[in-house]
Amino acid sequence: MRAARLYAPRDVRIEEVPTPEPGPGEVLVRVRAVAICPSDLRLYQDGHASGVVPDHPMIQGHEFSGDIAELGEGVDSPPVGTRVAVEPSWHCGKCDMCRSGHENLCRNIVFPSFPQRDGALAEYIACPAFSVYPLPDSVSYIEGALTEPLGVGLHAARLAGLSPQDSAAFLGAGAIGTCTMQAAKTWGLEQMAVVEPLAGRREWPRKLGADPVGAAYLELLDAALEADIVFECSGDNAAVEQAMRLARPAGKVIVVGIPHPDAVTFDSTIPRRRELTIIFSRRSRETLAEGVKLIASGQVDLGSLATRQFSLAQTAEAMEATAARPGDMLRAIVSP
Repeated sequence: MRAARLYAPRDVRIEEVPTPEPGPGEVLVRVRAVAICPSDLRLYQDGHASGVVPDHPMIQGHEFSGDIAELGEGVDSPPVGTRVAVEPSWHCGKCDMCRSGHENLCRNIVFPSFPQRDGALAEYIACPAFSVYPLPDSVSYIEGALTEPLGVGLHAARLAGLSPQDSAAFLGAGAIGTCTMQAAKTWGLEQMAVVEPLAGRREWPRKLGADPVGAAYLELLDAALEADIVFECSGDNAAVEQAMRLARPAGKVIVVGIPHPDAVTFDSTIPRRRELTIIFSRRSRETLAEGVKLIASGQVDLGSLATRQFSLAQTAEAMEATAARPGDMLRAIVSP
């Protein structure tokens, strides 16, 4: 099969590699769409993922969908040919975290595209059977790939303990921010504001009923905006403190984006004097089926999210487009 392999920072090569075989309890997925996540971009740019360096030329990509191509031993469904979305956080089901219902914090987690496990920027990938969920015909492959960031938003909304009376602010209107806003809407949330410096990314939040603010984060701090809950979705290192400044006393800050660089510093007087609750959200947990059903029912609209499509041979171009952060693109989509 063909695969896009990362040899070094910004060195992606399209190569022929052996097609994986599904092991016991696994299915082989023919990949149809892969959405490029900023975490993929960081490995592409930096050559490591939070300090973890690949020990082989890596295949990236963890937001993906496709078709069931083969069933491994002990697996009898879904049938070959079924269109599926995939949850890429593969837990062991045996450790203390899994037994306590925190599968996303599994001690033995396997995450495709995080070193050393290859991801989905290839024609095929083997996945645990429990990680796939059928896509109705009304849900496209691209929407199927985007169920992963939607799951991140759904998990963050759960952690926030939202109620319809809450006011919320969102820092960042990229794919994660937009998906988190959509998740919040399913909880009945109506009072929403979003801070997004890129003008091209403000129209979608407006359609969701959010009040888009175009000012830089620091300029906003003088504005009369206080929220019960602030979702930091940008991944901007400085935005964690900025989110704290936007939270009303006794409010909550949910850190959804992955800060870059990893080290975060902030003025502790802000959360201390306001007695804020700060929650760091980790990926998603048991959201795949819910996400697909929300898309299929029309409660969540991922089909109109701004995307650009690339072939597998254009993987490097998709990464560079993601790095450029154009206002008219929330996700680059690679179709192997």
